[in-house]
Amino acid sequence: MASAFAGRVAAGVIISVMGAASAQAQSVEAFYKGRTIEMLVGSEVGSGYDAYARLVANHYGKHIPGRPNFIVKQMVGAGGIIATNHLARIAPKDGSVIAQVQNTVPFQPLVTPGGEQFDATKLSYIGSANSEVALAFTWHASPTKTMADLRQRETIMAGVIGSISANYAYALGDFTGAKIKLITGYAGAGQSMLALERGEIEGYPALFWSTFKTTKPEWLAQKKVNLLVQLALKKHPELPDVPLIFDFLDKPEDRAAAELLLAPQLAGRPFIAPPGLPADRVKALQVAFAEMMRDPDFNAEAAKRNMEVQHVSGEEIAEVVKRAYASSPEVIKRVRGMSEAR
Repeated sequence: MASAFAGRVAAGVIISVMGAASAQAQSVEAFYKGRTIEMLVGSEVGSGYDAYARLVANHYGKHIPGRPNFIVKQMVGAGGIIATNHLARIAPKDGSVIAQVQNTVPFQPLVTPGGEQFDATKLSYIGSANSEVALAFTWHASPTKTMADLRQRETIMAGVIGSISANYAYALGDFTGAKIKLITGYAGAGQSMLALERGEIEGYPALFWSTFKTTKPEWLAQKKVNLLVQLALKKHPELPDVPLIFDFLDKPEDRAAAELLLAPQLAGRPFIAPPGLPADRVKALQVAFAEMMRDPDFNAEAAKRNMEVQHVSGEEIAEVVKRAYASSPEVIKRVRGMSEAR
């Protein structure tokens, strides 16, 4: 009896292994034909991340060989860590499940470790439909009009402890000598913007350009703000005259720390697949994502929703992650310090 049971178990294992091997051996088109890909989203319905996930789900499938359908499922928790843990440890490693997670996720094991069950350097990176650039700025009435001014006079800005508004304010002071007096009593960016209009503060250390354009276009049109510096790995194409933080960094150790701190910005809203995915499927997903970004229908829907699109390839994200994990212990310790409450 026991022998018969053992035989059935062994047979089941063999069939399972053969099935997995067969799936691995299939062509990309054969694998995806008639299939529905599950897209996990690590943030709430209605969030910016969710909006991009659903935009991509509407158009991505027609560019993937086999033209699979998509179903979007929320898997919220721990800032995208729960979804990424699931993808790395539980989800099939065949490309039938992908995820869109917060851009901090690949770097969290380095900067704010806790609860991760994945190796970020082994995840499969598909791409992102946008890249974020944060801006430090002041109100038009402030005497601080430029970065040179910010390095000379104390300027009152709002920031939320534990968010990039505070972290980037500390970074500006650490890296460039900016003299920012940070007021942390405001609940978030919305309250801070009202305080700015009321004259309670002079500026804000980190607001995404995509958010700026959609929420405060009148400030830009009426020149109500002074854009001081871009906090990102590279300039936004729409802001050629606003300096980049790296323009003010001469020391290699400062540049290395800034690269690690700002790495998530380039990733924007990354789409990832499990580790161990067959190389041809990774490549097919990356190529299809790039094709989708050129799709007139995709871009028309993005424009209708007033969503900024800017393609970041999976290879670019993977390279930034690789560089981040090559950071020295000294650089990692320094950046971790900027994320701690002060």
